[in-house]
Amino acid sequence: MDTTQNKPKGTIDDLSNKAHYATDQGAKAAHQATDKAAGVAATIADKAHNVADTVADYAGQAKETVQHFASNAADSMTHAKDAVVDWTADAAKHTGEYLHAGTDEVTGMIRRYPITAILVGLGIGFMLAKVTRV
Repeated sequence: MDTTQNKPKGTIDDLSNKAHYATDQGAKAAHQATDKAAGVAATIADKAHNVADTVADYAGQAKETVQHFASNAADSMTHAKDAVVDWTADAAKHTGEYLHAGTDEVTGMIRRYPITAILVGLGIGFMLAKVTRV
């Protein structure tokens, strides 16, 4: 009778040992999967960090390029402004000289021919009056 009672107990013990073994194997597999997942996550984090560094480097280079272009544009605008100021000053000087010379010439003509100058002035005035009356 002992043998028949021990047989179910042996089977239960055997099943229990197999269950413990399966549990241990499952725990080992879970631990290995967790380790691999952590390794993959670390690799992904490293790659993301590398990509972020590369993007930051490109952004820095782009910033330097834009600053260089902006500086060149500012220099060009300053040179253009200086050239326009110089040209305008020269034009004003030459125009003033021309007008002064012309005024002196007209004044001399009026002094030499006063009656003719009065008649020309009246004629111009009459023509302007006709044109503006429409």
